[in-house]
Amino acid sequence: MAKLPSAPFIEYVGIRGNAGEAGVAISEVELAPHHMNRLNTAHGGVIATLLDNAMVSAARLAAGPEARLATIEMKISFMRAGRGTLRCTARCAHSSGTLAFCDAEVHDRSGKLIATGSSTLRYVVGASKSGPQAGGK
Repeated sequence: MAKLPSAPFIEYVGIRGNAGEAGVAISEVELAPHHMNRLNTAHGGVIATLLDNAMVSAARLAAGPEARLATIEMKISFMRAGRGTLRCTARCAHSSGTLAFCDAEVHDRSGKLIATGSSTLRYVVGASKSGPQAGGK
């Protein structure tokens, strides 16, 4: 996948992305004091950003290196408080010439499910007229 210019907000939050296979992406964040809410657990905004970043990356992996996307809808379900290092695995379930549909899960280091998410993304650059390749069934 072509290297994109860095996104200042993602760098500030400290999210690291790992390349995945076509249509699957992994992102991680090691929680620090500035990521915490008043209960000293991961702020929901950090988890939302982690989910969004991974799902956009999964759609881009499905479409190709020129694709750029905008999230137009995202749903999140929080299961439990996040602590330590959080890892998000995202999958592009389907993509067309204009839209991608992704889902993701966030787990802590011990494998406990922290949150799930799904999103609809719009290709704003790089989607071919016939559409990008689907990343899943």
